[in-house]
Parts: sequence; C-alpha cells; structure tokens
Amino acid sequence: MSRIHLLPDPLVSQIAAGEVVERPSSVVKELVENSLDAGAGLIEIQLEGGGKARIAIGDDGSGMGRDDALLAFDRHATSKIASFDDLERVATLGFRGEALASIAAVARVEMTTAERPGEGHRVVIEGGKVRVAEPFARPRGTTIDVRSLFFNVPARRKFLKAPQTELRRCVEVVQGYALARPDVRFQVFHEGRELLDALPAPGTAAGSRERIGQIFGPELARELAEIPESGGGEEAIRGFVGTPATARGRRHFIYVNRRLIRDRAVLANFYRAVRDEWRSEDFPALFLFLDIAPEDVDVNVHPQKAEVRFREPALLDRIYDALRRALERARGEEAAPLRPPAAEPYVPFAWQGLGERKSASSWDRPRESPAVPALVELPVTPTRLATPSYVPVERPIVPLSGRSGEARPFRLLGQYKGTLILLEGPDGLYVIDQHVAHERILFERLRRAMAAERPPVQHLLSPVLLDLSPAERLRINELASGLEEHGFAIAVLSGGTLALTSVPAVLSADEAERLLRSLAADSGDGTAGADDLSREILENLAASMACKAAVKMHHPLSAPEMEALVAELFTAEQPYACPHGRPIVLQMTDSDLERRFGRR
Repeated sequence: MSRIHLLPDPLVSQIAAGEVVERPSSVVKELVENSLDAGAGLIEIQLEGGGKARIAIGDDGSGMGRDDALLAFDRHATSKIASFDDLERVATLGFRGEALASIAAVARVEMTTAERPGEGHRVVIEGGKVRVAEPFARPRGTTIDVRSLFFNVPARRKFLKAPQTELRRCVEVVQGYALARPDVRFQVFHEGRELLDALPAPGTAAGSRERIGQIFGPELARELAEIPESGGGEEAIRGFVGTPATARGRRHFIYVNRRLIRDRAVLANFYRAVRDEWRSEDFPALFLFLDIAPEDVDVNVHPQKAEVRFREPALLDRIYDALRRALERARGEEAAPLRPPAAEPYVPFAWQGLGERKSASSWDRPRESPAVPALVELPVTPTRLATPSYVPVERPIVPLSGRSGEARPFRLLGQYKGTLILLEGPDGLYVIDQHVAHERILFERLRRAMAAERPPVQHLLSPVLLDLSPAERLRINELASGLEEHGFAIAVLSGGTLALTSVPAVLSADEAERLLRSLAADSGDGTAGADDLSREILENLAASMACKAAVKMHHPLSAPEMEALVAELFTAEQPYACPHGRPIVLQMTDSDLERRFGRR
C-alpha cells in the first residue's frame, strides 16, 4: 500500500486555519476587513473573555443573499477576484476567500446577513459543518458571531495568552483600521463595557487628525505636522509626523491603500530621515498613508497580508524626501526661499582659519573676469574655532584593582578633548569613554539601591494626565500590580484618561511619565511575571537616571577624578559596556601599535 495519502477535508481546513487564524485578534482583523470591503459605515465589535470566549462583529454594509451566505464559508470562495489579472491589481482588503472558512473550521460561528431590511438569512456552522441555514429578519448588513475559538484544537488554544493580553491585541487591530478609515464609526465593547467609540470624521487631512485625537488624545493630535502631499497620478504620499515631544511612545503606523502593514524598508527610511534631519535617535510619532496604483504593489506575499512589495524601488526615495520635509515642519523649520538672480554685488566667500584673517595675496585675490561683476570687500570679524586645550597630566603609576582584587598597574596619561581617558597599561594603550564609564557606575549603584527595598514614594500635588489609546490603557492595566509595587499610583478618570498620582521618589514626574508611556507602547505578550516586570522597571529606571546624571562629553576632569572613576569602573559587574550596550573600554595592544608603525 502507498504510504502517501490525501488528508481529510476537516484536517486540511484546520491546518489552513493555522496560517490565517493565529489568535482572537486574527479573527477581528479578517472580519473587520470584510465589513470595510462591504462598504460599512458602522462597525461594532463585541468581545468576551478577551476574544477567546466570543467575538461578534456587526456592520451596516451590503450584506449577502442566501446562496452567497452559504458559499462564503467554502475555502477560496470570494467575490473580489476572478482571475490572475484581478489578483495583480487587487484593491480590496480581503481577496483570498480563506478567512471565513478558516474561522469556521476552528470555532462555532453564527452569521446573520441581509441585503434588504427584513429579508435576511441565518447560518450556523460548528467545526466546519453547517448546522443551520434558515431565513432571518434583520436590518441590512452582516453580523458574524464567533464563539469558543479553537474548541476543537486544544493544542492551539492552550498557547493563547491571558484574556487581558488577547483583548489588547484585538483593540490594537481595531485602532489600526480606525486610523485608516476616519469616515467609518468603530465601536468596541468588552463584556458590556465600552472601550472605544471612534465617531466618523471627514475623509480629509483634518478628519485624519481628528481620528488620531479620538484614539490617542487631542494632545498628540496637536503635536503633529502634516506631511506635504506629494506624488502624481494615482500615487499620493500623505500623513503626519510628530514633534520631538511625541517620541515618548512608539506610535508608527504605515498604510498602503488603507491597509496597515509592517514594512521594514519604509520604517528604515523613516529612521534615516530622522537621523539625517534631526541628528537624533528619538523617533517621533508617524502616521503615513500611501496611495498607490494597485498594480504597483504586491499584497499577496504574507499569510496575514501584513507585508507588501513595491514594484518601483524609487518610491522609497520619494517617501524619504517627503518625510524629511515633514520633519523640518515638525521642528518649526521651513526652507528659506532661494534669492532670485539679480544684479547684486558679488561677495566672495571669506576663508577663515584657526587664527586671524590673512591679508590678500596673489593666490587668494579673486581673478579678474569680464563675466564676474566688480568685487565688493566686506569687513569680516576674525573668529577662532572652538578647539579646547587640556594640559597633559603628569601622574605616577596608580595600582587599580579589579573585582578579583588583583592589582593592575596603570599610568594615567591624561584626557583627550575632555571626552576620553587615556591609560598606559602593562600590555597596551587603554581608551575609556568617560560618559559611558560613569553611566555604568551610576547604573549599578542605582540598581542595587532600588532593589534593596521598596523605593520611597512621592505623591504629586498635580497629577500627570496620560492620554493613551484604549490598547495602551489595557497594557498599563496588565502591569498595574507590578507598577504599584514600585511606587506608581494610577487612577482612572472619566473618559478613560489615566492620572498618575504617585511616582518613585528617585524619579521626576516627567521621567515617570516617559517610562509609563514607553511601557504602554510595548506590545509584548504580557507573559512576563512579577520578577521580570520588576527587573524591567528597575533596569529602565536605573539606566535612564544614570545616563542623565553621568558626566558629559567635553567635560574636563582632574587627575584624581579620573583615577577615582577608573578605579570604580574596574570593580563593576560589567566594566566593558554601558546599560544601553555601547562599549566603554577600547584597547590597542603593544603588538597592534607595533604593526601600525611597521615594526612587525
């Protein structure tokens, strides 16, 4: 007998469902996309048990007739494409015809739908098998009720996270589509409690800004600079970037034809634009909407349609240029208008060196040319470049002991440009970055001090109000008990706003707010235990405080100060890297130096 055999259809459907339906948020994503493709103006999401117990999504879209309602649950049944040419220029969010079949294979599903009010149909499917198909009176639109997700695939169900974590993931999905479609109303309820009600706004830049304010708060919406719309034909690059103040939370949303995607190439261009324009590693909020001709983008490259491929590489260069112009605006800068060519006197560029200005000589005097107007000599104030000079330090050999207690003779040679400490060691030259060395020392001091006992708390006279998205508020709720242990007290105000009323005494209110926003923006799976969260908070607190308090670059140190800093560094747990991973000590061995000078 042959060892190869065909798998039964139910097993094939369950295997296929694993690629499409990973967790409750996957179900929410697929059903919301179907509602948007059906032209819905209102989408209501009801969740129970974080989505593990129940997901019900209703809309007022076009609905379906009886035959379509049954056929929709067959694999690869779709109304959105009919040929390969259609696939090449698909403009809808869904198109594969896999979602409903995959969901029905691993859950108990009930669908009610109607193309006209009162003339609807009800279909009940359990584990991929149709149980009920009957007429049903309802308004125009569709409601799909999914219960007991993975009830027949227990191995998949046990890998789901806690209800709070799964709920947050579901809300994140809805937020993503709500940002892309400000003209649609989105409502999210969890066990009867409203989590989100995003009212419709005009489908314009003002409407997009209003929708961002509905989800993330009006404060963020006011801190956004509009990306100057560019492109031509069917291409449009638009959206918003935040001011430097918005870098506290990682809010980066990229859409292609209203589809939320994770595109590393676009994000890399955004990071490059920030570094080039701001000379900074603090990345602000980004809401980028790309409208592209459907045939110029391939959306069929990822099981969850979360990644795309652009057929024209030059698009990334245009995105980069648009982002740089927007980043200029975000910092309150505008390009100065070019001076129009006019018959004005030509002024030569005045070269200046380290000292006084030289008198004109035969080699720096402009040559006469009939095409160049007469030169006008302007007075130039002599300037000197900022070149700090530090007196070399004359010091004897100082024995510096490491953690093992073994004394190692080093001679302090001095300081280079107020930034690097130079040591002569028994086996070579050692170069120490004074800022990151001091940062490592302070980090270990602070971590030990804060871990020794419950940190003291300071109560804020004026609470810090945190305007967070619904998903970010859920993330803070997940971490509430661990945060309370470390001195954070958070109250919930009307409208869902969180108020920070107490913070650890070692932090300022601004530092505490920055840390909470960073934790809220972390889309982790919530699997960290109390010890892990405690360690994460302590590491963040200590690293942030140490970096701010450490001695800065270009700061002269006396010889005793340098010796004390290096001595304590060599007793640290990790003397070779700062808390952020940057190196502290570089060594050039004697043999390296001999090779560089050609002695070997």
